Amino acid sequence: MTLPLPDVARAIDARLKLRHYRLLVALDRYRSVTRVAEILGSSQPTVTRALADIEAIFNAVLFERTGRGLEPTAAGRVVIARAAYAIAENDELLIELDGVRAGRQGRLRVGVLPYASTRVLDPTWSYLFALRPKIATVSMEDVTGNLLAALRARTLDCAICRFSPNGLEDEAIEQVLLYQQQPRLVVARPSAALLTRFPEVDIARLSEMDWIFPPADTPIRGMIDAIFSAAGQRVPVPTLEAYAVRTIASALRNLPRGITVLPDDIAQAVCVGGAAEVLEQALPWSLPPVGLAWLRNSPKIELIDGLRQAILARPD
Repeated sequence: MTLPLPDVARAIDARLKLRHYRLLVALDRYRSVTRVAEILGSSQPTVTRALADIEAIFNAVLFERTGRGLEPTAAGRVVIARAAYAIAENDELLIELDGVRAGRQGRLRVGVLPYASTRVLDPTWSYLFALRPKIATVSMEDVTGNLLAALRARTLDCAICRFSPNGLEDEAIEQVLLYQQQPRLVVARPSAALLTRFPEVDIARLSEMDWIFPPADTPIRGMIDAIFSAAGQRVPVPTLEAYAVRTIASALRNLPRGITVLPDDIAQAVCVGGAAEVLEQALPWSLPPVGLAWLRNSPKIELIDGLRQAILARPD
């Protein structure tokens, strides 16, 4: 018999424990009662009974037995996703409590786009490091897609990443636009003089250069592909695929014919030291702007709101 939702809610409040969530996540990972029993140091009947108890709480079958092992049902996938969130939040709570015992007021996990400008990073760290009592800060650098996935998985609290107008419709994530970026061609100094002779970008000549590409799922990689496709040229095979600014700067020092596309502010930073130059020729494309993203109803909303205000108040 199917229980009405209020009865399920009462059962969850009265009977559900974090250990139930951990068991579900383990079953989803290993898809075997026997394997999970071994890992937990328990018996197969005990794990089977525990799963039956959990399914009784939710009044739903969460796993089906197949020839390939356990497979989550539609209800199971919903519960397992929430179970993973609950475990992540609990683990973070324990870490924060340790920090509080050490004199901190909490912890903020910040995701950062590798091409984020110091005009955003400087006020970010200035604001966070000035808080009293001090706050423990964790930074993770990655592409936007991975940063947003980490937000949804509750392993990040906020992220400085690409802003998307379509993201404003995302029910899980809020975001605010911080600043715009324009793409620029960056060339190793030995080749810069040759390319600056031409008033416009010569795509055929560029195709003969040693290219440094960012990862395939980034806006700049898509832009590079578009540059060559629009000119009817084959996209060159990159000499190097990299997304770390220091790696790109080092590569340009060692590739006399090296070339890449970078946001204007990052391009200037890479060229400090004189190993590369930013070409004056403008590219007729634009990059998605940079924004600050966070989970709706985040428990860190006060910290994130203070960070947002600090970044937006920076002098241009």
